[in-house]
Amino acid sequence: MLYSILRPTTRIVLRGYYKKLFVNGQHHIPKNQPVILAVNHPSAFTEPCVLATHLERELHFLIRGDVINPKVKWFFDQTNQLPIYRFRDGFSSMRQNEKQFSYCFDLLAESGCIVIFAEGSTKHIKQTRPIQKGAARIAFGALQNRDIEDVLIVPVGVNFQSSPRPRSIVAVEIGQPISTRQFYPLYEAEERKGLNAITQEIFNGLKPQMVHIEDNARLAPADDLLLFAAHDLNYKTLPVAEYGHDVYFNRMDGVARSINQMNATDWENKQEQLEEYVKLLDSHQLSDAGMNPVEHGGLSWLLLTPLAIIGWIFLGPIYWIAFSIQKRLNQKAEYISGFRMAGFLLLVPVFIILWMVLFGAVWGWWVLIFPLVLPLLSLIGVWWLDGFQTWKQSMKWSRLPSKHREQILDLRERLMAPFYDDSPNS
Repeated sequence: MLYSILRPTTRIVLRGYYKKLFVNGQHHIPKNQPVILAVNHPSAFTEPCVLATHLERELHFLIRGDVINPKVKWFFDQTNQLPIYRFRDGFSSMRQNEKQFSYCFDLLAESGCIVIFAEGSTKHIKQTRPIQKGAARIAFGALQNRDIEDVLIVPVGVNFQSSPRPRSIVAVEIGQPISTRQFYPLYEAEERKGLNAITQEIFNGLKPQMVHIEDNARLAPADDLLLFAAHDLNYKTLPVAEYGHDVYFNRMDGVARSINQMNATDWENKQEQLEEYVKLLDSHQLSDAGMNPVEHGGLSWLLLTPLAIIGWIFLGPIYWIAFSIQKRLNQKAEYISGFRMAGFLLLVPVFIILWMVLFGAVWGWWVLIFPLVLPLLSLIGVWWLDGFQTWKQSMKWSRLPSKHREQILDLRERLMAPFYDDSPNS
């Protein structure tokens, strides 16, 4: 019940927090078969929300048992979250896993869809980490203990441009399903070999769905290079969520592969170019995004200004409170967006009610439209602010003396040329 209520409201929050969401390969998820989604885990809270609100199937999530407070267990039950306990949680807690696994088997027997964060821990990193055996154990266990023809394991990569950063981009890439039945004879003959074989197959299926940087030392510079490459893409700002549009992911994947293939000398030169370019931008108080601004529609942006102002009068206090609470409670990259969105989900209804009370005496029954109108005005306000910031950066760029402009453009071209197929240096 609560899952169905929160799904549309969370979708609105996500489409306000992120600028663009791409979902590709949803046809790989069977609609009426038992499915396990094996997902990477770069953020503690955000990718479950992205998947629950932008995939067609109702999802059930396996989560760490130690995060559940018994006083709010009802909330986790109502939002399809199933606790799984680890050795460190104590023997008494681990004994509950048998019951949870049995429930998973029942869900799969009813052609349900279970999400397992296959890496086993949370780390905000553009890298496919080793896959744990949990998905394999549940898939094989369902075949052993229930009358099921097959369990399909579907690898899903959730790629954040930057999970904590508002108005960034998310790309969900869904790979080909893996048949558990295919590995079952090996599992029956030798359990460990069967578990290892299908777990390796999950890794092999997940890695192509992710923007993957092999070398940890290259991760931070790669973030900047990937961001600059994204600025060179042309995409529509609306609708926020697009399905079957893989241009963004393909560009990011191509840049990541080029970074991985660079030898040590070329990479060192690339880092020097990157540092020089960033310093040059900073010296002129410029942003790379200002050079290739995404079109927001000049006239419509101008006409929507009054509505955007109302939207920010409503959203501004919520924004400030949610961000302030997050800064006080947690500043780890893996948790930032989750805390903020939880704040929005709690505060938006409270402020809607507050506005209804404040304006009820003046507007009467018209305040009943506030639950629909105020979120819409907030989204208009966010979209309008994107346009304003783009315009501001474009103005700075246009006022730059031509000598400095040519210097920056030349350096940027040399910096990014190796990452594009049509470049002379690629």
